[in-house]
Amino acid sequence: MSESNSNSSLTRRNLIKGAAIGAVASGITTLTSNESVAQQSYEAIVIGTGFGGSIAALALNAQNKKVLLIERGTFWVTPETLGKPPASAVPPLTKWAADHNMRVQYWPRPDHALGLMDLLDNRYHRGNPYGLHNYRTFRQAHVLTASGVGGGSLIYSNVNLRAKDAVLQRIGLTGIDYNRAERFMEAYRGKLSAVVTKIPLPPGVAPEQLGEKDYLLLDRSRALRDAAAIVAPQLGVAMPWSPIKLSVTEYVHVVGSESDATHTFCERQGRCMIGCLPQARHTLNKTLYKFILSKNTSVTLTPESEVRTIKRVGDAYEVTYLDRRGDNFFGQPVTVRAPQVFLASGVLGTTEILLRSRDAGGLQLSGELGRGFSTNGDFGALAVGTKRTDGSKMTVYPTRGPINTCDVRLEINGKHFTVEDCGIPSMFARVVRTGLDDRKMLLTLANPAVFANGPALQFGKRDPHQTEAEMIDDVFFFNVMGEDDASGKFTLNGNELDLNWDQPIGNHPVFAQIEDILRGLSQAMGGTYTPLPTWDGLPFVFDPKTLIVTHPLGGCRIGPTMANGVVNEFGEVYDGSKKSTDPKAVHPGLYIVDGSVIPGALAANPTLTISAQALKAVERAVAPLPNL
Repeated sequence: MSESNSNSSLTRRNLIKGAAIGAVASGITTLTSNESVAQQSYEAIVIGTGFGGSIAALALNAQNKKVLLIERGTFWVTPETLGKPPASAVPPLTKWAADHNMRVQYWPRPDHALGLMDLLDNRYHRGNPYGLHNYRTFRQAHVLTASGVGGGSLIYSNVNLRAKDAVLQRIGLTGIDYNRAERFMEAYRGKLSAVVTKIPLPPGVAPEQLGEKDYLLLDRSRALRDAAAIVAPQLGVAMPWSPIKLSVTEYVHVVGSESDATHTFCERQGRCMIGCLPQARHTLNKTLYKFILSKNTSVTLTPESEVRTIKRVGDAYEVTYLDRRGDNFFGQPVTVRAPQVFLASGVLGTTEILLRSRDAGGLQLSGELGRGFSTNGDFGALAVGTKRTDGSKMTVYPTRGPINTCDVRLEINGKHFTVEDCGIPSMFARVVRTGLDDRKMLLTLANPAVFANGPALQFGKRDPHQTEAEMIDDVFFFNVMGEDDASGKFTLNGNELDLNWDQPIGNHPVFAQIEDILRGLSQAMGGTYTPLPTWDGLPFVFDPKTLIVTHPLGGCRIGPTMANGVVNEFGEVYDGSKKSTDPKAVHPGLYIVDGSVIPGALAANPTLTISAQALKAVERAVAPLPNL
């Protein structure tokens, strides 16, 4: 749902229709229009507003640089208002955006099947450049990313997890300062919290030490803890259970806490990845607004703007993007120039921009461009029908709590794995129940209105009065990460990004090992191990062993020379014109500061590692961030 820049409210469909008519009438009919506004110059251009882009913008702003911040998406916020908002010296983000003629859209809702229509309507694609969830379907893997001011922080599950030293050494990623990255998170986002219980615990009480009061743990958190204790001796490995550090405001029983300052905290609504209605998540749109946009700075934000190409001109760069603000649905071509450019469009976005720029002759780059994509060993599956040892039902309520609350980390034959619990937002409950009862019924999702009003709940003769929580209260959702071989390759197929592997990625041994682990955990929970439909395959829809990747990595990976990578350890882009004379030569002032530089799987949620790498690159290129 969107809030227009005028006093009237427009639906997205009408807005797109009107914009398309206006674009045709004004002659803007292709992406190669020769019309553009007068070229402007900046000291730096930042492409993308995720973790790397926000770090770059913060560092440049601290040095009073004239910066253009380009973002493909727009602002996403909660439609709810606080009953008693805190006093603030700055206007709400929604008012600031309206005053600056920037679109604001609201998190998908309501939290039942009808919300599914809003969610799917809000999906980003080329016909809807204002969407949030960008779900790209490739032959062997589907990749989920975000589109909006704040990048991946808008849909990620707030996790701050360190990769194991052995994993970093194996992929050749050096100089990662996790302590500094955590200080950045707390200084510029908010306090890291463990949210693994049904209620906030008093000071001094750790969730690991609840003893007989462990009924206070979220049911799925306790289920993973207890199952890991059973499976560890069976596998002959250690499987320690730990609460996860989350970038979420938790209520703390101390005067002057973060919750006192913000007047909100985590309400355990189980919908982090589709937007936090109580405003408790530390998304980067808040960071950018608080530290940059709300102040009178020299940073200019242009949302709804998609970068097409970068061209080197001497020791500066021309960046051409399509500005889709206002009625320019097809986009007004704009070219800007700066001596420094920081690419932070994410794995798919940055790789696509550079592939297009190389093919257009604007940049000479390493032949490794597009190579080294890693799935991060991402794998999801369910334990269905969880039961106690006496055979009675064991409820795990995946609709309650943050999306991820705790993890189990283990090492088998030298390879590392992370198993997390994963929430299922209530609006997905009917989809999950339908898929479990009759997977063919999932095809009705092609028409969300039919699905929302269809006979899905009749399957299995279930109680028609069930709440969403009841529909799937005995379904545990596993979120797993491991180590693949980073062998995926991006190419351009015409104007479309494509992804493939020489050998089927679903056959990589990491996924067979993950399935063995999950079978054991599912049995320990008294449930039936159940892969996702994409893994089993759905005729005419998914090939068997199709992966869903939520933590994409690589494509512009770090390497000691351009024979091994696209950038050096500081994110500086190699100059392909000098590959035979100086294999370490770089394009001066051109940097990549997102997950595309990570040279392999991390077997952990990558946010903290991406941020640490971005800090390393940006602080060398600009200056150290203040207050760290």
